[in-house]
Amino acid sequence: MENTLTVTEVSRAYGVSARMLRHYEKLGLISSGRKEDYSYRVYRPEDIQRLRQILVLRKLRLSLKEIGSILSDPVPAAAISVFERNLSQMDEEIQALQAVRSVIDAFLHALKQRQTLPAGEVILQDSQLLSLANALSPGDTLIQEERRKIMENLKESDPASRKLKDVRIVHLPESDVAAAHFVGDDPENRAGEMISDFVREEKLWEKHPGLRLYGFNHPSPMDETGFHGYEFWITIPDGMEVPPPLEKKRFAGGTYAVHMIPMGNFEEWEWLFDWVQSSDEYEYAGNGSPENMFDNLEEHLNYHDHILETQDGEPQTAQLDLLIPVRRKAK
Repeated sequence: MENTLTVTEVSRAYGVSARMLRHYEKLGLISSGRKEDYSYRVYRPEDIQRLRQILVLRKLRLSLKEIGSILSDPVPAAAISVFERNLSQMDEEIQALQAVRSVIDAFLHALKQRQTLPAGEVILQDSQLLSLANALSPGDTLIQEERRKIMENLKESDPASRKLKDVRIVHLPESDVAAAHFVGDDPENRAGEMISDFVREEKLWEKHPGLRLYGFNHPSPMDETGFHGYEFWITIPDGMEVPPPLEKKRFAGGTYAVHMIPMGNFEEWEWLFDWVQSSDEYEYAGNGSPENMFDNLEEHLNYHDHILETQDGEPQTAQLDLLIPVRRKAK
């Protein structure tokens, strides 16, 4: 297999994390192979070409499902259908946004004409303004918000424009956890299956209904093999013992800046880092070591329901919370 690239080489060349590459492979969007006498994954020129196609379509804000349908179609019928549907939705959003803009323009004109009155009185006393506002449906406002988000997403290529608006500050309680750690090929799945087997055997959802699943790269750095490690923590009742190869640990809890992503959007880690660095109120409170992903965590949301829905293997999580430890800045 000549002219192949390792996971690390692909990750560096195209700005795609190794975990994102594995996610694309799991969805069947790309594939990888292995050289003879070389046990690690490599990507052939045709695999790289496929990845480049995916990255272009992602910049157009297409979902991975839409991308899969486009790339699996030997003719452009699927692409035509997807693009026509997306353009139709954008046209509707633009029309709704124009309607809202017209009302705001009328409000602004009326307020400038009566600058001696409070804005609330101008709005409520002007029957024409009320009529214009009442003509808008709640959906117009919602579509306007969606349009704003789309326009922000389209500017992702400009780092200065990437500003998260939905960061939450949460406090996670101290708790006992069962830890599963694996270093090697596909460590998230291997460690995840160890946790899932334990949860099912113990029927942990009955003993600990509030169970939560956290994970992090451990260790984070990758060499030319493309290998790294991953560790999962599942919260357990205080005092509960765990069987090997799992290890019982104590999670210290703490305050975290949190941002939710769909599974696969790991590039948004950078956005959350930027938010913490630019925050006027909070600062990073981790240990600064890449060994355990700088004390950052990924929480697999709704693990309780996913483990009940999946009979074996690691449950497929639709959403993740990205968590960075923070503390208030000294004043």
